[in-house]
Amino acid sequence: MDEKVNVLVIGAGIMGHSIAQDFAAHGYPTTLYDQSAEQLETAKMLIAGNLQLLKDEDMITDEGIKNVNELLVYTDKMEDAARQAKFVVEAVPEVPDIKKALFAELDRLCSPDTILTSTTSALNIYDVVEVSNPGRLIIGHFCNPAHIIPLVEIVLGPETSPETLEYAKKVYESLDHVPVVLKQYTIGFIVNRLNTALAREANYIVEQGWASPEDVDKAITNNAGLKLAFEGPLELYDHIGWDLAKLGGTFLAPMLCNATATALPDKMCADGNLGVKTGKGLKDYTGLDRVKVQNDRNRKILKVIGTVKKF
Repeated sequence: MDEKVNVLVIGAGIMGHSIAQDFAAHGYPTTLYDQSAEQLETAKMLIAGNLQLLKDEDMITDEGIKNVNELLVYTDKMEDAARQAKFVVEAVPEVPDIKKALFAELDRLCSPDTILTSTTSALNIYDVVEVSNPGRLIIGHFCNPAHIIPLVEIVLGPETSPETLEYAKKVYESLDHVPVVLKQYTIGFIVNRLNTALAREANYIVEQGWASPEDVDKAITNNAGLKLAFEGPLELYDHIGWDLAKLGGTFLAPMLCNATATALPDKMCADGNLGVKTGKGLKDYTGLDRVKVQNDRNRKILKVIGTVKKF
């Protein structure tokens, strides 16, 4: 977009700080609000680390870094920023009462034509919040880390206007993000529904003792994982043939796991082995620096993105 409107990001946590950084890097005057001054200081530290990694990997320009330093404002007072904002991103905890109160305040403070977006990945925001002009309300779900992963899931509400949809798509595209549209709210949206289906079958295979967790992951990364960067599971059938897809589904689909819960996640949680954040999951991260583990993973994602852009 040629016009870089004022942006307000509310919530400086895992998603919010990354989203604010992304807007500012692309030239948007951006305010990052959080009621906690301590959280804002943490956000500054994380953003500095993000920028350093992007610079090391040649994934951000000097202008982008300058934009973040000059255009990103941190504040624990929301009122003035809300009055000036034309595009608001809500990134607060998934607690209905918190979101309801926040959007009521935004509705009072913001201009009637300000676009109000929620990054929720779970709540039906359209049943939770009330605004005087629901045509300007829309879900824009960024993926973690928001400044790296291109996808944004747009979920329409029953009264979201076509103009709001088109404007939001242009904003996300101006950030070099790829928007996809879900025509109505459905729990899990697109990504989490597909991820959960795959994870459920992976868990089931391990629980049955048919293969180790390591080999299940290898089966994905050395087959589907090589193609998923450029080809989804539906386009795949164009290449292998829909007749074979139909045949495979006829025999295999009834045999797949259809449990509403799987045992492996329950066991991992019961044992306190939650992954990197606790120092142990399926792998042992004891003694490893969490930030380094995270940056090593993000560096791999950046390299994949850089390769895909050459296609």
